[in-house]
Amino acid sequence: MLEINNLTLEFADRVLFQGVNFQLFPGHCYGLVGANGTGKSTLLKILTGQTQEYSGQVNWPKHASLGYLRQDHFAFENCRIIDTVIQGRPKLWEARLVQDELSRKPQMDLLDAERYAEAEDTIIQLDGYSAESDAARLLDGLGIPTELHEQQLKTLSGGYKLRVLMAQLLFSQPEMLLLDEPTNHLDIFSIKWLEEHLRSFPGLLIVVSHDREFLNAVCSHILDIDYGTIRMYTGNYDAFLAAKELAQDQTERAIANQEEKKKDMQAFISRFKANASWASQAQSRVKKLEKMEDIQVIPSSRRYPTFEFKPNVTSGRIPLAVQGLSKSFEDKQVIRNLDIEIERGDRLAVIGPNGVGKSTLLKIMMELLSPDSGSVIWGHEARPGYFPQDYHDLLTGNQTCFDWLYGFDATAPVGQIRNLLGRMLFSGDDVKNKLTILSGGEATRLIFAKLMLEPSNVLLLDEPTNHLDLEAIDMLTDALAKYTGTLILVSHNRYFVSRVATRILEVKPQGFLDYKGTYAEYLEKYGTDHLSRDVSLKERTVLSKQTETAKSEKRAEKQAASPALSGKEAYEAQKALKRKRQQLEKKLPAFEKACQNLEALLAQTVDAGKKADLESEYEAALVVWREAQNELASLV
Repeated sequence: MLEINNLTLEFADRVLFQGVNFQLFPGHCYGLVGANGTGKSTLLKILTGQTQEYSGQVNWPKHASLGYLRQDHFAFENCRIIDTVIQGRPKLWEARLVQDELSRKPQMDLLDAERYAEAEDTIIQLDGYSAESDAARLLDGLGIPTELHEQQLKTLSGGYKLRVLMAQLLFSQPEMLLLDEPTNHLDIFSIKWLEEHLRSFPGLLIVVSHDREFLNAVCSHILDIDYGTIRMYTGNYDAFLAAKELAQDQTERAIANQEEKKKDMQAFISRFKANASWASQAQSRVKKLEKMEDIQVIPSSRRYPTFEFKPNVTSGRIPLAVQGLSKSFEDKQVIRNLDIEIERGDRLAVIGPNGVGKSTLLKIMMELLSPDSGSVIWGHEARPGYFPQDYHDLLTGNQTCFDWLYGFDATAPVGQIRNLLGRMLFSGDDVKNKLTILSGGEATRLIFAKLMLEPSNVLLLDEPTNHLDLEAIDMLTDALAKYTGTLILVSHNRYFVSRVATRILEVKPQGFLDYKGTYAEYLEKYGTDHLSRDVSLKERTVLSKQTETAKSEKRAEKQAASPALSGKEAYEAQKALKRKRQQLEKKLPAFEKACQNLEALLAQTVDAGKKADLESEYEAALVVWREAQNELASLV
């Protein structure tokens, strides 16, 4: 059990929270939420002993092991990736090194034999003989394929190094685990794996995350930093929101009732204070009114950016048309013969598996890339605004936020620029911050300030929620739902797409599907959920009951059409079928793992030639896997 007593945290002249008391227990996951700058990461540093700048008491159980993600991959650069993970258990790693050292000796003396035996005992106690397979399982789950496990850590990119450190942390099997934004460097498949892994974690778990689905999937409680304190709510993130809203409503009603009561008492006093027969009662009410304490409401620390997109002109009925569009990168075709007319007022979500060209399509629309064939035709009075997924090229140089934004419209009044920055939460001296020091969330909001400064009647947004916190995502969702122009967006955020999109363009390797309706309606009709974590990244097709029924009927027809076999022939046929099923059931996991490993390699490969070769290999592996699945299904 972790016990917090009278904890207070101050920053400069501001109290972030004070007098906080709570107890946290093993077997539960606590999601730590709050506005940016309210002390979430600092609280984790307090709990891990990295800072002493607080007052109060933090009482951990004696001898309890504590794990948190240390971004110190430089210490392991020259280590094998699999070894980096195993070093998560230092005693086990030391014992392995001792055995390795002693086994190289041509002859061991008595002391060496004793050391070897002690190391053997340690390895057995710490399940050391399954260490490599356990570490490999963690790496696979986090998207590091088997082919890379023997390589040195320095061969990986920064994001994948952090995945290895995450595997190291999970391998250490701490009794208490603290995670700060654990999903930041993970793809959807790895996030799903991490959710399942954490749900079975037996110890005490605390996570900080801006991912609503992740918090809903893993949390049993929410710790909310707001109103100058930390309150605990039972349930996941959605349950917390409902409970907090109910508490706010109750407080507002209590304040309203108190004000009404004061008003009635004051009216009675004013009416009867001069009346001798009622004077004592009036005086009694005066005393009650004086003793009545106002309900104190501390302002919320939540900060909500104000997004508002107003087209200054109305576009034509068809602001954008795409005709016969195709695009390839060397031997890999990502867009194939796409035809679509986007109508004024459409809110089009472009979805599909990774690597099919969703971002490429938006870049072609914005004339940042040229198609191999086909055309993009902008309609009458169409004025596009673009939010790129990789926005870093937009925010270069040593400018301040104010100067950068002002540079897009030097005729704009200074007050208008400051107002836009203020709505994006750049207040006071924040407008003087250099572009080079902005966080991902700040950079995202600054680009949205630019989009509001330059009114557009067609917005193209490529993964706009990646660096926004939960409050900002909600506000952006509301603003885009009210937007009167035309919207084209790419996003992996299911919550966001479900609430904004009114039309779906599914881009597939073989072509495309244009569906006029919401994402929920699209799912109901086609069942292909490219944004869900509850399905594999490779096979996202959720079979409907009708499909299952059709398969059953087809199998029944085949059986009915087959000639009757004799007893011995039927027995031998059943044995052959059983052997075939068993063979396929053994092969399928290997086929699936091969696909996962190739997909992970694709995600981190930059070289275009190597990428094309990997994509061909990946497609071939998918075909083998699907054929095996279909064959197994036909034998059931």
